[in-house]
Amino acid sequence: MSTGDRAGDSGSQGNGSQTLDRGLKLLELLAVEDRDMTVAELATSLGMHRQAVYRLLTTLRSHRLAAEGSSGRYRLGLGVIQLARQANPQLRRAVVPYLRTLAEELGVTTQCVVSEGADAVVLAVVEPSDAVFHLSQRSGARHPLDQGASGLAIMLARPPEADDPAGVVEARERGYAVSRGNLTPGAVGIAVPLYDRDGQSLEASLGIVSMVDLDVERTAKRLLATAEQITARV
Repeated sequence: MSTGDRAGDSGSQGNGSQTLDRGLKLLELLAVEDRDMTVAELATSLGMHRQAVYRLLTTLRSHRLAAEGSSGRYRLGLGVIQLARQANPQLRRAVVPYLRTLAEELGVTTQCVVSEGADAVVLAVVEPSDAVFHLSQRSGARHPLDQGASGLAIMLARPPEADDPAGVVEARERGYAVSRGNLTPGAVGIAVPLYDRDGQSLEASLGIVSMVDLDVERTAKRLLATAEQITARV
């Protein structure tokens, strides 16, 4: 192979990396803006030529990572959701051992919940093996994010909004969420948000659900400590 060939290959790899970087930045912009955007708006925000943005969008559309609306504006495609779902099995594997330990230690049902649109969805659940009475739960169960401790914990990790529910504001002040009877009469829920190693929200929470009174503050501290351990693994 000649020196010229090697230089050409190096240049191609550099161009490929730059294209990938720009494509990822475009996806991040669509996610952050949370609205449909025109090619012109995207180009201005990214500091790129419109034609370059259009080429990136064409590629992203072919992989269903971007979608074009009827008005010629672009948004994230459903392929992004599918990719996000593929990450959940990894999170599930990471949290289950901790859920099991907490369930046996506290004698309550433990769960990891993730956000999906406006809903909170149970990703993994563990019930205590020797408790006489505990609340039964199942993976895949869903409820509105603002209707239980698990969803409130996810919402507290998001940037504050003027219209945040009172439960989210209170949870953000405490650093953990508590709910009583919101989903099941007589049930108490306590949950904390989960973060990655960079401090970014995983849009997930770690929590417990109990039909008996608990020391809320003590339980919350235990959950927060466990959440830090999970962060080190994801």
